[in-house]
Amino acid sequence: MTHPEFELVIILNGDGLCFCGDYAGSFKPGEITLFGKSLPHFYLSDKHYYSSDNHENCKSIYVQFREEILPYDYKLMPGFKGIRHILDLSMRGISFFSVQQPEIKQLIYELTEKKGFEKVMTLYNVLYRLSMEEDYKILASVSYETTKISCEPTYIRTIDYIHNNYHSDISLNQLAEKVGMNKSALCRYFKKITGKNIFEYIIEFRISYASKLVANSDIRISSIAYDSGFKNISHFNNQFKIVTGYTPSQYRKIFMTNT
Repeated sequence: MTHPEFELVIILNGDGLCFCGDYAGSFKPGEITLFGKSLPHFYLSDKHYYSSDNHENCKSIYVQFREEILPYDYKLMPGFKGIRHILDLSMRGISFFSVQQPEIKQLIYELTEKKGFEKVMTLYNVLYRLSMEEDYKILASVSYETTKISCEPTYIRTIDYIHNNYHSDISLNQLAEKVGMNKSALCRYFKKITGKNIFEYIIEFRISYASKLVANSDIRISSIAYDSGFKNISHFNNQFKIVTGYTPSQYRKIFMTNT
C-alpha cells in the first residue's frame, strides 16, 4: 500500500515476509520499521497462519503521521537532527532490531491511548529514541527512488487503486472512474510521469510481487500466478521471463542455490 503519511510499525506476534519498494525479506516479533511517505509496502504472514488448524494470529501496532505534525522548520532545528535523519532514511524503509525494547514498546503502546498534545510529544519521543539506535537496516535498494511526482494526488489515487486491486481484473474504465479522469487523459498523464503505459506498470507490479514470493517461499508457482492477478499460467510464465529474464522455476532455483 502507499499513502502520504509516514508509518511506524512494531510487530508484536507473527512472522512472514515484508515487502518495501524493491525489497522482500522476513519479519519477526519485536522489529520496528519506519516507512516513508508514499513508499509502497505491505506484510504477508507466513502461510501456516492461513491453515484451518492454526490458532495463532499475527499482531502489530502501526502509527501513521504526516510531516506537518513536526515543527515547520524542524529540518533547521539542531534538536531534530536525529529525527530528520531517520525520516530521510525511511524513504527507503528502515527496520530497527536491538532497540530499547521495554521503553520503546511502551511508548508505542501509549501512542494508541494518548490524545492531543501528549500524543504528539510521545511520537517525538519515540522518533528521538529510534534516532539514537545504531542497529538498523535500510530495506529498499539505493537505486529505488520514490519520486516527487508520487506525492501528486492523481498519481497516488492511480497507483493505490492498482496496488490494492492487482490480484483482480483492472479495466481502464474502472481506473479512470476511480481517479476522476477520462481514459485518454489518464493514459497520457501516466505515460508522462512514469515513462510507461498503465498496463505495462500493472504487469511489472504483478511480476514484482510474484518474484518475491517465488524467491522467498515454497508456494506453488501456479498459486503465485493466480494470486498475482494472472488468469493464465502460460501468460504468467511468459511475462515473468520478459521482466526478469528467467522462468519462475529458474528464478526460484537461483535463489535457493544462493541462500
